[in-house]
Amino acid sequence: MPTSYPGREEHHDLGDGHSFVWILDRSGKAIGLMEHHPKGPDATPGALYCGGYVCWTPAYQQDVVSPWRSSNHELLAGGLGDEQHLTLAPSLACRNCPSHGFIRDGRWVDA
Repeated sequence: MPTSYPGREEHHDLGDGHSFVWILDRSGKAIGLMEHHPKGPDATPGALYCGGYVCWTPAYQQDVVSPWRSSNHELLAGGLGDEQHLTLAPSLACRNCPSHGFIRDGRWVDA
């Protein structure tokens, strides 16, 4: 579902101010995502945003070494076109602010 967050209308809404966009390879397959959220615990929509990215390698490419691969994260459910079931493991922790949580069944869940 698209967001109503200013400047992030093309993102998929995870709720609670969090959203994401897919990172696609040259063939159009999802190999990761970029997550965005309000910066800081008291931020409101329209405030400064920050975020990060998570990339994974499909099982058929496990032997490929890539600087985009985040070996600690795994796509457990959902995917491109099935965002409502998107589930990743483990949690995502922002390095720039206190945001820390999970993406489960297409929703952001605070850790």
